[in-house]
Amino acid sequence: MTFVGHSLTGASLAVLVVPQRWRPLAKVALAVGFAALANVPDFHFPSWGHERYDISHSVFVNGGLILLAALILLLIPGVRATKGMVWLLMGGTLAWLSHFLLDSFYNHGKGVLIFWPLSRARLNLAIPWFVTLKRPISSFGAHTARVLLIEFVVYGMVFGIALAGRVLRLRGQDRPQAEAGQER
Repeated sequence: MTFVGHSLTGASLAVLVVPQRWRPLAKVALAVGFAALANVPDFHFPSWGHERYDISHSVFVNGGLILLAALILLLIPGVRATKGMVWLLMGGTLAWLSHFLLDSFYNHGKGVLIFWPLSRARLNLAIPWFVTLKRPISSFGAHTARVLLIEFVVYGMVFGIALAGRVLRLRGQDRPQAEAGQER
């Protein structure tokens, strides 16, 4: 999978959990941060195993990293007291963990070793129209454009649904309680 699908999924989760009272720039920063979290398993670190879908795609390894990141974040003065912090931590965790499910949708025949090192079983929920980019990516051709477009359309719809859900939720909060009771 490319960064497009992972990033749009992370941003979709940010849309769902960002506090309404935050300034627009803070909301954008959260969406960018969640998009980055959704891509962590694909970061190219030495011995990270990105191409093998093992260490980098293990829920045990990433769960430990998520826990460490959350603890560090909560040690920053003022962060713990942030209203909605539980929702923000859960959203960031889901953005990070969404990576494994999304990678399992790709028709590359490898599957994802999500239980590494305890199991060599691979999660493979391949969807035929989701294909990976050919490696190495030497030029931007028709195949690359097709892969990116499919991800943009599919995960762009996920982002649109998240935005619509947020708008509907906020509209429901704006209605006076007496008005809401009359519609039942």
